[in-house]
Amino acid sequence: MANARSAKLIEEIAAKIRAKIASGEYAPGIRLKQETLAEEFAVSRTPIREALSRLEAQGIVAQEQRRSAVVSTPSSRDIGEMYQIRAELEGLAAQLAARWITDDQLASLRNSHDRFVRAVTALRKRNRAPAKPKSADKAMRSRASAVWIATNSEFHSTIAAASNNRNLERMLGEIRSGYTSEVMSTSSVGMDTFRMEANIRHHEMILSALEKRDPARSRTTMVEHIVEAGEIVVAWFQNQRDK
Repeated sequence: MANARSAKLIEEIAAKIRAKIASGEYAPGIRLKQETLAEEFAVSRTPIREALSRLEAQGIVAQEQRRSAVVSTPSSRDIGEMYQIRAELEGLAAQLAARWITDDQLASLRNSHDRFVRAVTALRKRNRAPAKPKSADKAMRSRASAVWIATNSEFHSTIAAASNNRNLERMLGEIRSGYTSEVMSTSSVGMDTFRMEANIRHHEMILSALEKRDPARSRTTMVEHIVEAGEIVVAWFQNQRDK
């Protein structure tokens, strides 16, 4: 029983650190000291050390010294390879979801999709309106970006849950919670309406395939969506590195 409690505590701490990395609170390159984390989470250094070891195995941090770790700064290759893996796993989740997804889950997917469409429509109208201060444009684009991140996460999480495969759902959650999520969130701030409209088309095709309970089509459209998304994020990341 004690071992089970210890394992649960370690996973909870690892999840909290992952969340802080994904949100940007722990930025790439920052050093995470065991004693500081132990004080922050009100635990001893032992579960902190184990949690950091788990995150190191996932490529989220690198332990350079015995008492600290550094939040990983991914390379373009790292991001590209992660998206390749994600494409196959997300494709499998969509294929399985076509069989198991419930009407309530389909309604949730449609709701997430419709909210994103409304945000993009509002941004498109704003772009056609008379010019306003740059601060207003930046604020609207930031709001659209926040909606995109939230609804995109809801959309893919719902499909993973609908796969009826708990291990697959867990693996996808781990992939989306690390530095891939951080790069994706950061790159979304500079996205244009073309990218957002492409996302709309992709999600509409995935949703349509799921509504038709078509496993093959669900998998194919999802894989194509993730592969293209990965290419866009890698291109953005390389462009930022070249500046």
